[in-house]
Formats: sequence, structure tokens, C-alpha cells
Amino acid sequence: MSTADILGWFALVITLVYTCFGLPVQIRKNYLSKSTEGLSLFLMVALLFTFSSWVVYAAAKPDPDWYVIGSNAPGALCVLVILAQFYKYRRA
Repeated sequence: MSTADILGWFALVITLVYTCFGLPVQIRKNYLSKSTEGLSLFLMVALLFTFSSWVVYAAAKPDPDWYVIGSNAPGALCVLVILAQFYKYRRA
């Protein structure tokens, strides 16, 4: 295994830890309170564009970068859920 692969795996694990533990906790909190109060819609949209652009970039390379795709795709999915919660729990 090359140094680049080791660094890729390290970055993948670190990103998955904060993405797959932090965002699902927020999703659960929103679900239990039936509210997204205190969250910034602008920040969530910016996060979606950030995660998604990294996934598209990594997938568009001649040799797809699976470390980048694997670490950013779960974040994009979690943010999509949070954005759906913004819509579902909006105040009429």
C-alpha cells in the first residue's frame, strides 16, 4: 500500500467520523423536536454544494477518486435529509 493510499484511507476515516456521527445526530434531534430551529438553511445549502461538488469532481476524473467519493457522498445524503426536514418542519 502506497503512502498516498494510507493518507487517502486516513482522510476517508476522519471525514466519515465527523460526517456520519455529527450529521445523523442532528437529523435525530430535528426529528425528535420536529423542528430545525437554530440551524442555518444557508449553511446546509452550502454544505450540500460542497459535498456534492467534491463527489462530482472525484467521479468525473478519468480514474475516479473513491476516497473523495466515499468520504463526501454520505455527507451529501445527510444534508439532503436535513434540507427535507427544513421543508417538512417549516412553520405555516
